[in-house]
Amino acid sequence: MTNTDRPAVPLGPGRRETAARIASMISAADPELRQISADLTRLYRDSIPVYDQVDPDSIEQNTRAVLQIAVRHLRTDLAQSSFDELAALARVWADQQIPLELVAHSIQIGARRIFAIVRERAVAAEIPAAEIDAMQDLMWEWATASATAVHMVLQDRAIDGATRRADFLRRLVDGSLSSAAIAAEAGHHRVDPDHRYHVAYVAWDETKAASELLAYLRARGSTSKLPVVDTVIDRHLVALLPHTPDDPLPAGTVALGPSVPLTEAPLSYRHARQALELAARNDRTGLVDLATLGPLPLLAYPDEAVDVLAAKHLAPLLRHSAGAEVAATVEAYLDCDRRIDETAAKLYLHRNTVRNRLLRFAEITGLNLDRTDDLIVAWWLLTYRRNRESGIGA
Repeated sequence: MTNTDRPAVPLGPGRRETAARIASMISAADPELRQISADLTRLYRDSIPVYDQVDPDSIEQNTRAVLQIAVRHLRTDLAQSSFDELAALARVWADQQIPLELVAHSIQIGARRIFAIVRERAVAAEIPAAEIDAMQDLMWEWATASATAVHMVLQDRAIDGATRRADFLRRLVDGSLSSAAIAAEAGHHRVDPDHRYHVAYVAWDETKAASELLAYLRARGSTSKLPVVDTVIDRHLVALLPHTPDDPLPAGTVALGPSVPLTEAPLSYRHARQALELAARNDRTGLVDLATLGPLPLLAYPDEAVDVLAAKHLAPLLRHSAGAEVAATVEAYLDCDRRIDETAAKLYLHRNTVRNRLLRFAEITGLNLDRTDDLIVAWWLLTYRRNRESGIGA
């Protein structure tokens, strides 16, 4: 921040008299400042969630420091040093994870409370109303300039944070971060090394539609304790989602990798990129992953897709008490070109038993054999499993 960029409240001769009059009404050691600080601390902790996680003594101490800066400012010409002091205090609050937007708001509330005391004392001293109004204008100008100083700190930290976050995510998804490095960086980016995350991948441009997708991910992919962490890499939005979005995507396409520990983020990133590529190539929209694109991943990425699709569809079937006989019946049904009577004869079953098992297959796996995509996936997975169990292609 250069000298010309810094906020200031210049005091000409007339305004210097106004400032001196305010200063005569209240001092930095005024006991009422302590009461204002205590009141504001209670207000913040009761109404702003993040404040209840911070030591109340620290909040009150910093709040009182802001009020004292306000009073001291009125005894200087430009109070440049006071704004520097306030900026330093804002950095402390930011390190305590207190949103600086709220700090700026608290300055304005504090200024109003200070001036309420000043006005009361000015009226008691029979100061003319016009002079009281001038005092109020000066106090409000100070509050506005102070809030600007805090916002400049916020902007600087946002730029630094975005650069650091982009570097962290880029190295995370390309696999160049060790477990120790991830743990060391986690606190800076509010990620939990012990939590599982999806990597989301979205084509990015500076349009309203892209911004709406980002807003969707941040709102639906976060938890009460863990935010979405995102950046733009090579014209694509890359985001870590601690929660699986459970609402339909309003428009556009968002690709998700599987939920994995952060150490496996490169795998989730690779799957998300593959899913987005397939979705774009085949005009698929919405929230997509390799397990929701039907047989398309089997055509493009068979080695990766088989395990993903098997985990979603076959694993529940094989865990089921009747899974083995249902799987055998479906295999026979497909071998018989989906003819019920031939399947029943081959397995020595009643045709209704075959139908019931086909229904059970659809219920357990989510694969409806009357749908072409599901039929292909079922045939591929069952054939792959049978070949692997018999040693073919292993």
